[in-house]
Amino acid sequence: MTPATKAGRCASLMKASGLIRQEIAAIFAETASVPVEAYARCGPFGMHIGFASQDLAGMFLPAYIQSTPSTIDLDLRVITAAHHDLSALVPEAAEKPRLLIEDGIYSVWQPAVIPVLYAVDLTAKRGIAWLPKGDAPPWIRSRPAISLIHAMMHDTPWCAVHGAAVGHDAGFTLLAGEGHSGKTTAALACTKAGWRYAGDDFVAVNSATGQIEPLFCSARLRPALVETFQNFIGETTAVSDFNGEPRHELSLAGLGDRIGGGRLRATFIPRRRGAASPEFAPAKQSDAFRALLPTTAYELPGWPNEIADKVAKIAGLAPVFFVDTGTAPMEIPAAFAHQLERL
Repeated sequence: MTPATKAGRCASLMKASGLIRQEIAAIFAETASVPVEAYARCGPFGMHIGFASQDLAGMFLPAYIQSTPSTIDLDLRVITAAHHDLSALVPEAAEKPRLLIEDGIYSVWQPAVIPVLYAVDLTAKRGIAWLPKGDAPPWIRSRPAISLIHAMMHDTPWCAVHGAAVGHDAGFTLLAGEGHSGKTTAALACTKAGWRYAGDDFVAVNSATGQIEPLFCSARLRPALVETFQNFIGETTAVSDFNGEPRHELSLAGLGDRIGGGRLRATFIPRRRGAASPEFAPAKQSDAFRALLPTTAYELPGWPNEIADKVAKIAGLAPVFFVDTGTAPMEIPAAFAHQLERL
């Protein structure tokens, strides 16, 4: 057997996790110096992010909470097919999503009109986000590499949950519910009124302590709310229109120290029932569980039972209320504050 034949046979026998680990190592060897680098905090983690181009940095950096963390829990490289060929990692049935969790490797292939491949070597604390077409859909831009953050939370009390969160002197509220239920409206209204902002789509929650931390500083605003929240829209704010759903893609990085977390005081489940002003009604732990789990589990592949256990604990950490947020968004902050202060 020739050396070349032997090497080829070894490659063919290599486990998928070994191949991915090898590719991650190769990418980091090739990108020791990157055109754009940044530091950010994402939930409880510190990150170093290297972008293979200025365009990629412009695509994702507005969503990140840029700061210099005391520790680096994840070193991430954002690349495209023009920088590195990872086609060998794309499954044969490329139109289907694929998840691999093996030997400390977590990898997700997300096919769509604009596909994305994520992979992380949890032992080396190195991850990649590969954009074969050099682009990403708007919801990926607003919560970049969240799958890798989810993987890092495995075997910890932390969980990325589908919800918004804002904080007042009386504590933080977690806003849970399906899309278009009013979470973003409520979160931005409270933020406009001076509250702390922890996110409008996904936030990090410690299922043991109830501590909430922001993952990103992004928000996605429907055109109907532009007039109310005009002060959050800058000259460079992008407007996306994917599948006929236009959104102003906001970066709230300008909030500075008001982007932050705190202790969960109550879970509110927004719903629209026709009230003119905000109205609260008691809800159960099971209502919070049902409001939080479906999209969380769908958007974050891997460890579904662990996700369900964490979400169940989070749902039981604080009182739960349904809230009809009414028709005047700027009445929401005072109503939320009053409800939190009563607890």
